[in-house]
Amino acid sequence: MNDKTIVANIYPSLNFSKIRDYITLTKPRLLSSVLFSTVLGYILPVGSSAGVLPLLYLLLGTAMIGSGANTLNQWQEQIPDSKMRRTKNRPLPTGKLSGNEALAFGIIISVAGFTTLWLSLNILTAALGLLTLFSYILIYTPLKQKSVSNTWFGGITGALPPVMGWTAARGTLDWEVLPIFALLYFWQLPHFFAIAWMYRDDYRRGGFKMLSLEDPTGKKTSVQMLFYGGLLFISSIAIFI
Repeated sequence: MNDKTIVANIYPSLNFSKIRDYITLTKPRLLSSVLFSTVLGYILPVGSSAGVLPLLYLLLGTAMIGSGANTLNQWQEQIPDSKMRRTKNRPLPTGKLSGNEALAFGIIISVAGFTTLWLSLNILTAALGLLTLFSYILIYTPLKQKSVSNTWFGGITGALPPVMGWTAARGTLDWEVLPIFALLYFWQLPHFFAIAWMYRDDYRRGGFKMLSLEDPTGKKTSVQMLFYGGLLFISSIAIFI
């Protein structure tokens, strides 16, 4: 009898492969970058006396909202994902998880994240978490199949976590957080444009609207990357001014 058989006999109700599929829905790699930016927003405010425990609550709540957003995004895009090579092996296109399972998981973990931020920190941070969630699933995700402007809107959503870190530490939303928001926003755009160019054929198969699909030579994409790369450099200096 091997170890897997022993575990299965002791915990017959647990399906470890399904647990792994749920974890996959949360996009752990993307989530880790979100949490890193959240920590930066938490530790940068000058004069903040916030301690370690609020930071842990912040990371927990943000991780749950981020997991919910990523899950609901895949629930919305399960048909396009099934047409794209880089996403066709995700849990929903392969049928490892049903749409209802993903929907329920996404809603439950999002509500849990919002509640954690509200009760453990403050309503402002919780509201920003909710704004991040809704802008991701109600604006950015639908816009991906309608307009190339989705890239710019997606950047706004992705730049909100450090603002949540700031409000968790300070309890207020101050102008001083703007350079941090700008830094992350301008960092994302060249990154998004590069990915969209690399996987342009895949995005075309999925029916997504990307600048790279209207740019056969790559010149438009290159100009955008250089432009926002310059703004990224300026915003990185502004943090220390």
